[in-house]
Amino acid sequence: MSLLRIVLSAVLSLVLAGSLLANDDGEREGGILGTGIVGTITELGSIYVNGQHIRVAPDSAVTDGVTVSAARQLLPGHTVAVVATPDGDGWQASYIRQITPLVGPIQRLSDTELSVMGTVVLADRDMTAAYATGDWIAVSGLWKGEQVVASRVEPASPNGPARIEGNVFDIAPGQPLTIGGTEITSLVPSHIQDGDVVRAVGAASESELRADRLETGVFAETQHVVFSEGYFSVPKPSGIYALLGSGIVSYTDNPEMIDPTAKQFVCASNARLFSTSADQLEAEDMALVLTECLSNADGP
Repeated sequence: MSLLRIVLSAVLSLVLAGSLLANDDGEREGGILGTGIVGTITELGSIYVNGQHIRVAPDSAVTDGVTVSAARQLLPGHTVAVVATPDGDGWQASYIRQITPLVGPIQRLSDTELSVMGTVVLADRDMTAAYATGDWIAVSGLWKGEQVVASRVEPASPNGPARIEGNVFDIAPGQPLTIGGTEITSLVPSHIQDGDVVRAVGAASESELRADRLETGVFAETQHVVFSEGYFSVPKPSGIYALLGSGIVSYTDNPEMIDPTAKQFVCASNARLFSTSADQLEAEDMALVLTECLSNADGP
């Protein structure tokens, strides 16, 4: 077991145990017993996401699954949103959703990237060697700007719907949404706000997705604590920015301090963000981030 995992487990056990004892009447603070964890699976047994050991029954259903339907089918590289509760030195999952940023036909393919419906996917050739232009794929990964950094690429059925999931910005009333390099047409929503995560499902064309269904949000219900990996968006003139794909949105009056190029691990609670860059990750830094964040969940 790595030093990082040991420190994370110890910190989470102490913070969560204290929270549970403080709320033993059953009226436990929202978020502590339903913490959202968003990220890439790095290990199995059951699964590890963002360094967290999350136990999950093999037969547990995976909501919104494109390439999987049950937890036993999850593999390293899949991106997931998990609702979990503390369980010993780890977590127990009560909800798992597969996050698939892109599903559709390959339009262009090279040794370092490909494109689907006009959106660029950064993917090494060892991920894409089995595919050719026109093949349908399901891409797991994280948004970085308007591109997806792939963590897993799998075959998808050409008879199934195309889909894209990501943040929307610069929304104009009555105008189509854009996610990455893909325009969402045929449905024009009226209750979506800048920074929302939108999931569009429908038919693929060269640079658009003709949607027959739009959904918002990463989780079925709002989580008061969310621990996620991802990249920050470039702040808008209004100051709004997001940890892309996570549902975490915030504001800044100092946009120069937001680095959209470095992957971050971010914990959000009570409208406050606690983050550390993955490029400079130290076990002590992550422990501090989680301690502050989870403690803040019980605050005012």
